[in-house]
Amino acid sequence: MQLNWFEVENSVGKKSPRWQRSVAITSDGTVFIPSAIAGNEHEVFLCTLSDGTPSLNYLNHIYVPTSWLAQEFPDTKETCEVIELNIRKFSESGLPM
Repeated sequence: MQLNWFEVENSVGKKSPRWQRSVAITSDGTVFIPSAIAGNEHEVFLCTLSDGTPSLNYLNHIYVPTSWLAQEFPDTKETCEVIELNIRKFSESGLPM
């Protein structure tokens, strides 16, 4: 599985850690985002293990597919959709984030 990682720049006056601003997209189009978006990333990770959902470890944090996160944690659906739409636009355009 080929991964392309993207990192969004910090907003002016805001300093978010690098892992919170990082997103991956696989060669088959699966978008991975930080599991912490749903709350406790370790609990989210345990959920992925129980149903066989793939996850990634990057910068010592867990990343999960947006489609899975939106389904299992409905409160994240809108956030997942926005992130997925934007990452697809940038990955297809070849522009740096």
